[in-house]
Amino acid sequence: MGVNNMKLGIVGLGNWGIRAAREAVDLLKEQKIDDLYLCDLDESRFEEFTRYNVTTDFEEMLTKVDGVHICTQNKSHFEMGKKALDMNKHALIEKPFTSKQTQAFDLLEIAAERDLVLQVGHIFRFANITKKLRELNKKKTFGDIYHINLDWTHFMKPMDNTDVLWDLLPHPLDILHFITSQWPSQISGIIKNIRFSNVEEMAVLQAKYESDLSANIHISWINPIKRRRVEIIGSEKSAVAECVKQTLNIYENDGSINEIPVESNNTIREELLNFINSILSGKNSNNSGILGLRTVELIEKLQNDLFC
Repeated sequence: MGVNNMKLGIVGLGNWGIRAAREAVDLLKEQKIDDLYLCDLDESRFEEFTRYNVTTDFEEMLTKVDGVHICTQNKSHFEMGKKALDMNKHALIEKPFTSKQTQAFDLLEIAAERDLVLQVGHIFRFANITKKLRELNKKKTFGDIYHINLDWTHFMKPMDNTDVLWDLLPHPLDILHFITSQWPSQISGIIKNIRFSNVEEMAVLQAKYESDLSANIHISWINPIKRRRVEIIGSEKSAVAECVKQTLNIYENDGSINEIPVESNNTIREELLNFINSILSGKNSNNSGILGLRTVELIEKLQNDLFC
């Protein structure tokens, strides 16, 4: 398959999907893809995309594309991902990968049997700021990392059919793995509903690892300030990273602070390009669905532990 006959589909033009669609339009203009198909049940969302192929029929779209980016509601990820794979289409599924680990296993098995690219939308793997933290850790800049704090908070109304764990926790868990190459052996903490009795809106969690590493994770839909912050405490140096602004300060043990330049990049574009290049090369790079499975496993176990 050459780049000039790559046909990309995006399904779900909500808050996230419309951003992906805009980036895909730019990729089409740059001839990174040959054609673009957009799908949503709400035809009003096609208003800014009338020059492109639009449909309300997902199966019809699948007959036209090589790969599809699934940006629909969480509860539909498995069904739509399976439908795409069953029709021999490569798939990039937004986080959370699925709602159950058994569903994630099913998708991975189908993709392996059919030799299809299956990826998960862990967007911060593509941010230069997290790449920099990973690079510094590999160089042992921090020495031994003792502890990591992550704040993932903002103010929003609850979404349908999900809670703060499934909405926000995939990012901190994946960032921790991306930087350290470790998965936690245990996660505990508290989760609370604040404004509504039927949905959890805030959690404070502690992750423990087989090594001496520990991590605190604060996720919230009720905080007035949006934060995407990572703090690394090491034996030699520490760091504070703002993951949206992509700024990084390194703290020396003598108290001095050095700002490390990081070029901010377009993570949605990078993720789409990675998906396209993975299809063309046949190599499932950087954000394999296996990573989606691991985060789903951890969240499902945590949820069972917290509510048992």
